[in-house]
Amino acid sequence: MKSFNKILAFILVFSAALLLIHFVIQLVFQKDPGLLLHHGIGQAAFYLLFVFLVFLFQKYVNREGFLQLGLRPYPGWVSLLSRGWLAGVIAFVGYSLLMKAFGIVEFKYRPGFERMIVAFLVAFSAFTIALTEEILFRGFFLQTLLKDLPKWIAVVVTGLIFVVFHDLANPLSFLTEPRQMMLAGGLFSLNILLCMAYLKSGNLFLPIGIHSGLVFAKIFFRKMKMMYATEPANSYLFGLEGDARRGVLAWILFLAGILVLHFLISDRERLFTKKAS
Repeated sequence: MKSFNKILAFILVFSAALLLIHFVIQLVFQKDPGLLLHHGIGQAAFYLLFVFLVFLFQKYVNREGFLQLGLRPYPGWVSLLSRGWLAGVIAFVGYSLLMKAFGIVEFKYRPGFERMIVAFLVAFSAFTIALTEEILFRGFFLQTLLKDLPKWIAVVVTGLIFVVFHDLANPLSFLTEPRQMMLAGGLFSLNILLCMAYLKSGNLFLPIGIHSGLVFAKIFFRKMKMMYATEPANSYLFGLEGDARRGVLAWILFLAGILVLHFLISDRERLFTKKAS
């Protein structure tokens, strides 16, 4: 059970470092740095901190190289990343069209060169978000747990941490608020898909691609103001508050996406995974 101890140690060190940074910034600038918020400078500092800690734990605790998390380039890794990204974008757009067909959302195209440039720039930040989250969850957490635990336990524990990560300011809300319970189901299902993408490909490039594609499409639609939830936008099937992750259908589609992974992975990745195992 050494893996659990390593994960617990990481969480404790991360929490202590986060509290220290929060205290220093608040003392110096007399303002809340917003480190627990998922946007702005606070998010950037938050992500930089946990990537730095992953590097340290991977080197001095796991005694392995950072690239051994599944980030070591090989011939064809860009192609795999691109296939995953395209699959993520297509999945989001396809699900949005399905919601449109059932009257859950409306599309409104508002042309504007400036808005489009901003949308692309912000949306491409999705790659950074996906990269850092995959390094932590499907990288350090999952792979550390896999060292002495069955795969399904490692996936479940990683999923639980992944869920809590998305609302560190109020984690108990996942147990008390229906909207957050539904979000937890969506995030946990997405975690299973991304974990399977790593396990089947043997590297992080496929989960990074899928994750970044989903986030890219979501941010792009939002910044372009192209998609609006209709009123009332509450559906336990399609998603509460217009958020697809809060809908049972999205959970099913995330899990069904595991069947598509076979078509995204080439013989090169299959051979790579076979040698690694």
